[in-house]
Amino acid sequence: MLKTIHDIDFAALYKQHKQLAARPRSSPEKWDAKAQQIGIGQLEDAYTHALLQALSLQKTETLLDVGCGAGAVAVLAAPYVRQVYALDYSVGMLAKLQENAQHYQAHNVKTLCKDWEDDWQDVPVCDVVVASRSTLVEDMAAALKKLTQQARRRVYLTYPLNPAFGARPDIDPVQQPQLATPSYLYILGILYQQGYAAQLRFIGNKGLHQQPTGWALIDWEV
Repeated sequence: MLKTIHDIDFAALYKQHKQLAARPRSSPEKWDAKAQQIGIGQLEDAYTHALLQALSLQKTETLLDVGCGAGAVAVLAAPYVRQVYALDYSVGMLAKLQENAQHYQAHNVKTLCKDWEDDWQDVPVCDVVVASRSTLVEDMAAALKKLTQQARRRVYLTYPLNPAFGARPDIDPVQQPQLATPSYLYILGILYQQGYAAQLRFIGNKGLHQQPTGWALIDWEV
């Protein structure tokens, strides 16, 4: 019987919630196809600007961008750090990132083709690790540990502020909120139980009851 919040296993509860949503895992091939539709030199937007400001990067530091996509964070952060490592499981997205790096003259960006479940032993440990809009994973606790292990100073991630992805229609035809994307609050609970006091901010929205397109920004010191 649960008596206090300390009796909750947030890691297990997140996994259970994610399984209830029953959404198929995105494949690299899906993102390879999406990469073909992305233009070059169109990385700047309000979200990325706000995130880069929050990172407080230093010129002598290294940055690991996990789930880098076409390079919005990795390429635009490149002038502010010594070296960027851009990690993604989509070969197509990494190719698009390299094109963007050439366009923006970001010559200090190296790409790594890896998935969350892959062995990261050859991934460099960096001063700052960021996972921007790339953490809709099956096992959040394992993902958070992986991010933390790769950081020397701080980890930053963004996650949907409000339920943005419902359960599979055949599982939940009416799209009940309780079966939608697990809340970002799980992440705070898991980090707390892993021994980290995380900071919570918001990008795009000021509160919980506005547009469902905002993002929770969660960061912690390692």
